Amino acid sequence: MNRLSLVRTNWLITTSAFLLCTLWQQATFGGDIFDQHAIAELQKSTSGATPLTEVSSSVASKWKPLSTKINSPCLVVQTNDGHLAKALLAWGQRKVKGREQPLPVLVLERFVTYRGDRDGIANATGKEVMLFSGMSFSFDIGQVVPTGGGADIELTDAGVLKPVGDAKLFAMNGSQVVAGTGVKPNPNDHEGVLPRDFAGTWKVTVDGRWTGVWEITVDENRTVLGKYVSAESQSRYELFGKVSNVPHQAKFEIELANAQLSIDAFLWTTDKSTMAGTAVLSTRKFGFVATRQE
Repeated sequence: MNRLSLVRTNWLITTSAFLLCTLWQQATFGGDIFDQHAIAELQKSTSGATPLTEVSSSVASKWKPLSTKINSPCLVVQTNDGHLAKALLAWGQRKVKGREQPLPVLVLERFVTYRGDRDGIANATGKEVMLFSGMSFSFDIGQVVPTGGGADIELTDAGVLKPVGDAKLFAMNGSQVVAGTGVKPNPNDHEGVLPRDFAGTWKVTVDGRWTGVWEITVDENRTVLGKYVSAESQSRYELFGKVSNVPHQAKFEIELANAQLSIDAFLWTTDKSTMAGTAVLSTRKFGFVATRQE
């Protein structure tokens, strides 16, 4: 299905909200290049850059996309509260009953606002927010707000996006994520399990209620380091621990915003594509399963 049934310039928005939500969930659950841009990457886009006085569809269409799979222009916003936010944009038009001419609209396909006091923790997240001309939006609370209600952006009658108050707009001109170097270890090029076989990107679900992605590295001392990216909030949490003397077992902790999640993981010793075990949160024990992502 073409995601841009959302409509680019001069198209009409006809896709239902249900289908839009489904597409977003499919795109983000496994973690993509948009998810990998946290505060450090947003700061790269703003450092030394001149803030934009306005953003039109024609201007944004010239920005380099984040990847071949995400071609929507990515905007970086420094909010009135000093937080950094990122948003994928799509311009279009929507027919309104009783009007001969369609109205210009801007869709915030996905957005995340980071708190700032702790790297990677999200303050607000959302998807498929449609702004009509004259509407304003606050990234700090992730809501459409009335004039004078603390907005960071507004859409003009001409369909042009402008900053409000002390907010600043910047172009994310291509991905700011540093590409990895070298060849990734192949967990199936040897018999048995080695500590490095825990390394990789894992799609995880804990008790069927908490989902996201683990990005794990393992050094020569069997130390486990990485990130947990929550599919729900898009927050990024530190992950650290150790591969045990039992080669297919690893124990690590995830520092959540206000709690600690303890993981006891066992890697499948056959194709090493899956690990499962227990997760303990506030003395409550749950089961989890994680599958390796290529």
